[in-house]
Amino acid sequence: MIDSLLVSLGAVCAQLLPILGALALVFLCIVLKRLADVMGELTRTVKNLDPAVKSVNDSMVKIQAPLDTVVKYSHTLDDVHDKTVDSVGKVAESLSDSVEKVKDFVVEKIKDVDPYDEVRPASEEEIQEAK
Repeated sequence: MIDSLLVSLGAVCAQLLPILGALALVFLCIVLKRLADVMGELTRTVKNLDPAVKSVNDSMVKIQAPLDTVVKYSHTLDDVHDKTVDSVGKVAESLSDSVEKVKDFVVEKIKDVDPYDEVRPASEEEIQEAK
């Protein structure tokens, strides 16, 4: 019983196999035709893009010189900034040292002054001498 079923299925498959193969070949031909059409359209599109790409390339060549100039100015500005930061740091350090020296000088002078000396107003002559 199973043997007869298998023999019948084998006979049916033997008859259907060439038909299914022919259908697969037809579908394969349709797919290849559409692929060829897409490739043709792609080729036309790329050819149409060539002038646009050339124009963009020419524009990039023209803009390269100003971009190089901007980069040079940028580096120069960075150098100026670095030098300014160094100079301001040195000036601040110098001012700090000067203020420290003035403070030490004032402290020394205050130590020399007797706090119990009588403070008197300056005379007209002393004022004139100071001028």
